[in-house]
Amino acid sequence: SEDGTVSCWDVRKFATEDKYWSFVAHEYGGCSDISYNRNIPGMLVTCAVDKTVALWDTQNAGNGTNPFACGNKNMNSGKLYSVSFYPSSPWLLGCAGSGNQLALWNLFSEDVFQLRFGERLEGKSNEIDAVENEKNSSNVSAEPDFEAVMAASDAASEDIKKTGGKKKKGKGKSKKGKAHKKR
Repeated sequence: SEDGTVSCWDVRKFATEDKYWSFVAHEYGGCSDISYNRNIPGMLVTCAVDKTVALWDTQNAGNGTNPFACGNKNMNSGKLYSVSFYPSSPWLLGCAGSGNQLALWNLFSEDVFQLRFGERLEGKSNEIDAVENEKNSSNVSAEPDFEAVMAASDAASEDIKKTGGKKKKGKGKSKKGKAHKKR
């Protein structure tokens, strides 16, 4: 909310207006977006116009107990308006704001988050070991290489810049399709 408060209700008991939990996530500028990690139960992130993201543990929150503040970070991307976890990488967090750029935070490299959330990966009891093995192996993974995809995107961007964003016409093709030919 605009005052920085994040609240949770049990929708089955919504008529009672009792909040399951409520806390101030960001004191300056309010909370502009939240995101739950769909792969790690209880991992919640918030962002705000104070230029920071904050990570919360909601696993044991409720009935008078608020989520635990795990850490925060200035993302150096201006006032933040949007935050989300990367769908196929449970440890990758992205946010964007007034800085006109995407900022990423790889939580995998942060020991404090590994200790707190590492055992919670849904259906992936040894996910941390699997990721480490994947890094160390020379096998081709099913997911495309992130850097290669980004490089390909950069090449496509360069092509668009060179052509001025205009599509090239094929030889022998008129501006209008067959249904619009002049007779």
